[in-house]
Amino acid sequence: MGFLTEVPPKGLWVDDMEYPIHADFRAVLKYNEMIDVDSQRPEYIQECLQCVYKTLPENLDEAIQQLNWFVSCGKVDVRKRPANKILGINSNTPFDFGVDGELIYSAFRRRDVYGIDLHAIKYLHWWEFMAMLNDIPDNTQLSRVMEYRVIDTTSNHLSKEQKNYYQAMQRYYKIRMAPDKQDEELVKALKEGRDPLLLLSR
Repeated sequence: MGFLTEVPPKGLWVDDMEYPIHADFRAVLKYNEMIDVDSQRPEYIQECLQCVYKTLPENLDEAIQQLNWFVSCGKVDVRKRPANKILGINSNTPFDFGVDGELIYSAFRRRDVYGIDLHAIKYLHWWEFMAMLNDIPDNTQLSRVMEYRVIDTTSNHLSKEQKNYYQAMQRYYKIRMAPDKQDEELVKALKEGRDPLLLLSR
């Protein structure tokens, strides 16, 4: 389907039957949060799917496939992506909805971006939300943090000072569940305005 010529879907087809879904971005974010939880309960898959499906299909395998298609905004990427070295990036994850929630909210809230209060808006389709998120300008903190995380610090195009700076920023903004002791010291040093490079050279 064409993004500009057709309305984003509010239902998914499973076994030749359309099932209505909660297409708002918050429903998909809730689904993403739930599937990241390690649970052995047999009913857990159904509970995850019910974040998006208003009525749960009997064919759960097909329901999951269709939901994955929806979460990926209907994209099937068949183009060969340039190598990371060419793009000047590493293999780090650029952002996380949970970790970067405040930065995403702030970027959408800025008047020079969208001026949207994501807490107050009643409805925003997941596909529209992702289209807007992918177009966040470079002058937002979210974009800067994403750049810090993925820039290739082994590149010969960077000076020694730049490499040291980006390595420090990558440690500070690294997506992790629990920081180790050195990471905690690094965060403290940055907050206190001390040189974090002294910690990295230990």
